[in-house]
Amino acid sequence: MRKSIFIVLATSILTLGLSLGASASDTFVLKLGHTGAPTHHYQTICMEFAKAVAEKTDGNVKVEVYPADQLGKQLEAVEGVMLGTQDMVLTSDTVLSNWMPDMGILNLPFLFNDNWEVRKVLDGPIGDQLGKQLEPHGALVIGWWENGMRHITNNKQPINTPADLKGLKIRVPEGEVFVDTFKALGAGPTVISFGELYSALQLGTVDGQENPPAHILTQKFYEVQKFVTRTGHIHLSSPLIMNKDLLERMPKAYQQVILETAREFGTIHTQMVEDLEKDQWKEVAEQGMEITDVDKTPFRAKVAPVIEKYKGKLSGSIIEAIQKTLGH
Repeated sequence: MRKSIFIVLATSILTLGLSLGASASDTFVLKLGHTGAPTHHYQTICMEFAKAVAEKTDGNVKVEVYPADQLGKQLEAVEGVMLGTQDMVLTSDTVLSNWMPDMGILNLPFLFNDNWEVRKVLDGPIGDQLGKQLEPHGALVIGWWENGMRHITNNKQPINTPADLKGLKIRVPEGEVFVDTFKALGAGPTVISFGELYSALQLGTVDGQENPPAHILTQKFYEVQKFVTRTGHIHLSSPLIMNKDLLERMPKAYQQVILETAREFGTIHTQMVEDLEKDQWKEVAEQGMEITDVDKTPFRAKVAPVIEKYKGKLSGSIIEAIQKTLGH
């Protein structure tokens, strides 16, 4: 599927590029930052996006990609895009929830069964509604890209039931939903920035963490973690955001290319992650981690009060619209 998507894109690039009608003197260099390692799929998708944008604009819009938080850690990078001191950042919904609390809805535990359910929600009116909440802050969500379902690792014991999490210190990212979820599961959630996570695991500041397999591998968490449990408890989407004034200063034709390409690459990124994870789980096992699959029913039961809490704290109508869209 991924190959066919790229073929369709490739066939349209020359036609789009030739029909722009913008002056050759209208050139722009945009800096795009992300938190993933240079070997992470964030880098792959960002480079493919940059290539497509350049081809569609006859090279007049160049996107330079900076991995591993080179342009700043996530919170400061997002704030930079809002203020206009940074151009673009591939971030996470949980980081954006620091400014727009309703973004935290997307991190509610077991709200989604898989990545394609997320795609169905974010590519429709619900995604548009959430994205509009960013505009008053000076930035735009130009694409909903992928991170994947999250799974728990630790260096103490296999986790088969929620009871096995009792007393474990689990690192979570910025975002109140994560803290409440792991409290409900009986763990001790600890907020630590992603860039400091490996050291925190190595030093025993925390016993474990939760992330998709791509981060387990690219960050080499397998060096300091023994057990991984495939809970798929929370999904983290990766909104690509851009400074609003910067986009609006560009020729209309370039704006259209950036917006349409960023949206197209959401589906491409989801398929990329799906394809990659099949091999990534094999590599996780080869690196010596013990993988456990669990019955999710008792985990869902434990966190059910979290969803009810946020129906009152965040937009209950959006939560119910997601549940209705997915038939849950």
